[in-house]
Amino acid sequence: MSLLGLVRSLMLFTLVCVFLFPSCSKTEVPRVLPKPVRENTREDKLKDSVYLYTYYMYLWQEQLPTSFPTKNYKSAEHVLAALTEYSKDPVTGIKLDRFSFLDRSGAVDQEIREGRLGSFGFDVRYQNETDLYVKMVYPGSPADEAGIERGFHILSINGNSNLDNRLHEPNDYAFIFNALDEESISLELKKPDGTTVTTSLERKVFFLDPVFYSNIYAVGEKKVGYFVLESFVSTKDDLGRETEVMKRLREVCDEFQGAGVQEVIVDLRYNGGGAVITAEDLSNLLAPLAVSNSSLMYRYGTNEILKNDDEERNEPIFGPVNFKKTNSLNPTRIYFLVTEGTASASELLINNLKPYTDVQLIGEGTTYGKPVGFYAVSIMQNDLYAVSFKTINADGETDYYEGMPVDKDVSEDLTKNWGDQNDPLLREALHYAETGTFTNGNNLLMTRKGVDTRKSVLNKKLDLRGNRDMYYFSLK
Repeated sequence: MSLLGLVRSLMLFTLVCVFLFPSCSKTEVPRVLPKPVRENTREDKLKDSVYLYTYYMYLWQEQLPTSFPTKNYKSAEHVLAALTEYSKDPVTGIKLDRFSFLDRSGAVDQEIREGRLGSFGFDVRYQNETDLYVKMVYPGSPADEAGIERGFHILSINGNSNLDNRLHEPNDYAFIFNALDEESISLELKKPDGTTVTTSLERKVFFLDPVFYSNIYAVGEKKVGYFVLESFVSTKDDLGRETEVMKRLREVCDEFQGAGVQEVIVDLRYNGGGAVITAEDLSNLLAPLAVSNSSLMYRYGTNEILKNDDEERNEPIFGPVNFKKTNSLNPTRIYFLVTEGTASASELLINNLKPYTDVQLIGEGTTYGKPVGFYAVSIMQNDLYAVSFKTINADGETDYYEGMPVDKDVSEDLTKNWGDQNDPLLREALHYAETGTFTNGNNLLMTRKGVDTRKSVLNKKLDLRGNRDMYYFSLK
């Protein structure tokens, strides 16, 4: 067999293993693949494979070179980074792929498919130029077991009380990020009641419950449901069975349905995304009853090779996705609370529902801007995630690389815990539910004034810690 045929067969075989669809027909590659020099080292082989597989499935494949000197790069990660430079917008010249990566640890599969996270179980954000706060705590985590809650003011980390934003800018905030990634951490904290507490935490693995909080509010004659969703942990396991996450989401929506909730607030302010199937399942739960099961939820955009291969399958991998409404929850309006950390599968959920119901975005400026996703290709015990598809809603909306702009621009208050009606983002949603307008009578995007740029830059970095993206997991 020729090298081209061998490479082609290897690629198709890997896709079969990834998706495990029984019928995958072979299609000739319309462009000539290169013949990389095979070195003896494991890393050299990995570099070659990263290039070949990325070439096969890359969304911007037409812009990739057909010859690429992998031997000139130090590692497979460097090869992939160089390939992403070809993802330029043809009009603006701006690089679009900020997302492709090589997972050598299996962390993605562990966190998003299996719902296991190894950490202290809390994350942080700056309230202002000097004050660092706990922004969220995972249920069942070491931080949760220690009694730490959102809204606790962090006075010191590992004995260091110099947490002023300006002091850590020159070294790119390495102290904070390194401390959050260590095996243990010591914290001095001030509670909302003014008392202080010192605690030490050890990193451990725990199961994720991404629904941090839920409640129902009476707003005049109307009932409004609210829940906080931190990530899109998969609603299906590798055998296609429902996970605890799916049961939890259905439980929340059933509670809303039973109470006669008319409008829903979904808090995605720190949600970096996750599994595509979870976005689909939640879209079905939240869609109004007027959406029929034949209504398009979204469709995929891929390169021509993947598109041609898909057309020859009995069951297309990248076929259009339609709604499958199974519950009776019928919201007339959905509010999404967002920040620049709201990304990927979170944005997919928003985009899916926009054509079918009144959607209002409330939060800080824009969402992250990631209309693309990937599936894993396992290479030598490493998982390659190269952007391979984008999603397009029923109105043809896609390519929101600069993020989705909010309808009401407002900064959050980290001193307010989940569900507190004085939380600025939640307060705006409840005000709109009651009056049909945001505060000050402004329904349009407001210009942000007086927002500290340095604080915003760091908070964006903090919000994207552990970004979970948009993953297409196959079912075995």
